[in-house]
Amino acid sequence: MKKLRGVILLASLAVPIGANANCINDLYGNVVCGKGQCEADRFGKIYCADAGGGAMKDQFANVQCGVGYCAKDKFGHVWCSKEPGGGAATDSTGKVKCLGGCDEGSPSQCKEGH
Repeated sequence: MKKLRGVILLASLAVPIGANANCINDLYGNVVCGKGQCEADRFGKIYCADAGGGAMKDQFANVQCGVGYCAKDKFGHVWCSKEPGGGAATDSTGKVKCLGGCDEGSPSQCKEGH
């Protein structure tokens, strides 16, 4: 059973979770879009990743972005795939696994949504 879960995890990492642009509503109901995944920070400001990238709030509600999709570890740190469109998931121990390896999410990888 453990081996099957590992195969399922790896298969899920290989399938991009919507490689298209992302649009979300801001605090005023306006639609804001980005090339990659978008997320609002704790103040409602929207940040987006580049195409194929992920955006996620960390443990302090600051948006972190990456080249690929992201997941949070057990401490709330954001880790993102090193590959555009690459998946990321948290395992049963709270560690993040990423397709092509993980890089820590960074606000410098984010762009303001438009």
